[in-house]
Amino acid sequence: MNPSIGNVPKPSVNAAPAVPKVSSNDGIQSVHDLKQAQAQGQNIPISEQQLVKAIERAIKAVEGTSTTLDFSIHEQTKHIIVRVLDKSNGELIREIPNEKSLDFLARVWEMAGAMVDERR
Repeated sequence: MNPSIGNVPKPSVNAAPAVPKVSSNDGIQSVHDLKQAQAQGQNIPISEQQLVKAIERAIKAVEGTSTTLDFSIHEQTKHIIVRVLDKSNGELIREIPNEKSLDFLARVWEMAGAMVDERR
């Protein structure tokens, strides 16, 4: 038996993880920190301000040089409508989902509710 191989210590089963622990007191400063904390099973709450900033960054990343995004909520169905607008003149390029479709859906729901009420 080769003595140099026989003298190598066996790794400990209970060894600490190689990734340093992210303390929730330190705060999460990057996506890497967040992934590291999640890998360690930590629950990292985020504030509304952090959420709004993340959404704003995502919107800016999606917007083109000549387009902008407008978000609204359809009153009857409570669905979110995204409108793609031309930055230069404000003209509607695309609407997802189409507001007319949501109006139709609201009427169907209203009619279905009336039918249920009539059966009682």
